[in-house]
Amino acid sequence: MKKNILIIFLTLLTASVSMAQTPTDTEVTDEKKTALVTAIEKAHKQMTSLSAQFTQRKSSALFTEDAVQKGKLNYKSPKMLRWEYTSPKAMTVIFANGKVLLKTDKGTVQNPNKMLNEMGTMIIGTINGSFLNDASNFSAKYYKNSKTGAVTVVLTPVNKRIKAYYTKMTITLDAKTLLADKVVMQEVSGDTTTITFYDKKTNLSLSDSLFK
Repeated sequence: MKKNILIIFLTLLTASVSMAQTPTDTEVTDEKKTALVTAIEKAHKQMTSLSAQFTQRKSSALFTEDAVQKGKLNYKSPKMLRWEYTSPKAMTVIFANGKVLLKTDKGTVQNPNKMLNEMGTMIIGTINGSFLNDASNFSAKYYKNSKTGAVTVVLTPVNKRIKAYYTKMTITLDAKTLLADKVVMQEVSGDTTTITFYDKKTNLSLSDSLFK
C-alpha cells in the first residue's frame, strides 16, 4: 500500500519536457542577479502564510490527453503545507513538524514513505523560495521578461538523489510580489507537470488545525 501511495503522489507531482525562455526573457547576471536574489529572499521572508487555488496539468507520452487536477493549498511558515486535490478525485497531503499525512477516501496514512517526505520538502522549498538559491541541490539561472517584468528561475538538479527523478524545474515569479505563479517540473521519464497558482492570498491567519 505504501508503494502504491508513493506512485500516486509522484504521478501527480512530477514532470518533464523543456520550457524554453521567450525572446523577451534576458538572463540576469552579476550585480543585477545579486540584487534580484536579495529582493526574492526579502519577499519570501515577509510571507508568513499563503492560501491559493491551483491547476495541475500532466502531459505524458503514455496518454493521448493531459491529466488535469484542481485543488487548493495552505502554507504556513516555515514548513507547514496542506496540499489538497479537490477534483477529479479528492486527496490531501499534509506536511508538518517533520511528518507526512496522506488522506484519501480509504483513510489516513502517517509517514507513508521517506521519499514522500522529501517531495514535501521540495514543494515547500518552491513555495517559500528556499530552493531558488539552494546551491547544494540546484544550479540556478535567473531570467527577466523585458515586457512584463516577470522573473523565471530555471533550476537544474546537482544533487544525485534529485537528478534521479528530475532534469529541470522552471519557476515563474510574479513581477510585483516575486511569488510563484507557475511551476514546471521536468522528469527523467519525459513527462511534464505544470502547476499554475491563482487567487493567491498571503499573510492570512491560518489555524494549526489545518495541518493535522
